[in-house]
Amino acid sequence: MEYVFSALIIVLLVSLTLTYFIPVSLNRVTYLSEGQLQIEAEKIMNQLLLNPGDPPDWGVSVTSIDSLKSFGFALKGADAYSLDINKLVRVFEPNLSEFTNLTSISLNDILNVLGLYGVYGLSIKLTPVLNVSIQKSSDFIYEVYVKTYDDMPVINARIKAVHVNVYVSGNTEITYLEDVVENVYTDYDGKAILNFTQVDSNGAIGGFLVVYVDFYGLSTVYSFFEGETSFGVIIGNTLYVGHLDEDFNPQNITTKKVKPNNPGGGAIHLCPAALAVTPKALEPTVLFDGKLLPITPQGGARPYYKFELDGLDNDTVALFFVVKNRGSYNICVARRSYNGIEIGLIDYSRRGLMARGVHLRRVVSISGYLYYFDLTLWRLVEG
Repeated sequence: MEYVFSALIIVLLVSLTLTYFIPVSLNRVTYLSEGQLQIEAEKIMNQLLLNPGDPPDWGVSVTSIDSLKSFGFALKGADAYSLDINKLVRVFEPNLSEFTNLTSISLNDILNVLGLYGVYGLSIKLTPVLNVSIQKSSDFIYEVYVKTYDDMPVINARIKAVHVNVYVSGNTEITYLEDVVENVYTDYDGKAILNFTQVDSNGAIGGFLVVYVDFYGLSTVYSFFEGETSFGVIIGNTLYVGHLDEDFNPQNITTKKVKPNNPGGGAIHLCPAALAVTPKALEPTVLFDGKLLPITPQGGARPYYKFELDGLDNDTVALFFVVKNRGSYNICVARRSYNGIEIGLIDYSRRGLMARGVHLRRVVSISGYLYYFDLTLWRLVEG
């Protein structure tokens, strides 16, 4: 009987020991695993933000991901956390492969180059450090709201805004009628009213509004387009313009068969007057007069158009110009700054995945404007 009692005592002690030590051990393993994931995420963040890649000018010079020896967004020779807009365009611009002979670099390409594919999931998001939104009250009055991303109003933010209407007269004469409002400040709600000069908008084919916001050195730019707007792409000093279909929608580039829809259609005529918008000025330039001759992308049937720009400033927000396609005029916009971009969207419904993920944030400079660079990393395979 004593042996049975002793055996029972031993079983109870072993059971209590396992009950106590197994959760502690599992928690320690989980803690170590999350700590290792944090270290890996920091390494990847530094690689992306502090390394220009090899070759360091790959945003302009490399045609495909296969030519890259290493990957990074850093601007060669610049201060730490300054990113190269051309490299970002190669990754985030959705129309790149539609308008150029350059290969878009996908999230899977990045994972492959970094040696992460099949092991880690990755999401990258760029957001201006100040959350700017615009509401149009009338043709010449706009309400601008400046907040943090915690929905707190930003008080006394200084605003400069440029409003431009675009007119067409005759067959080729393009007029950009500009109005600039400066030194407007947000109130206690983070709100500012922009009152532009009232002009006759008859004959205008559209317009755009560019808002610069500065809050004690935190600089953000926000652009707002009106009217029939099409898109081009700038890489370095080269402007690419795709063929323009009347039903081309850059937000949903698909056909009824749910296949990619390359912009196509008849020949376009480029009106030579163009306008580059920078924080300092509106800079008129001349592009190319007359009918553009198509250059067919390698391996593709649809043509695009390509020509060199002269002296485009690094802090240019966008280049605006007008094309005539199938008898109608369209404003074209080639962006050099974004209101916010993201790749590798996260499924937030998968809570278990997010519980084991790591999120990092850094403030970066892109062409003189400040953005949050958010990176989320998670394991696809538990080790």
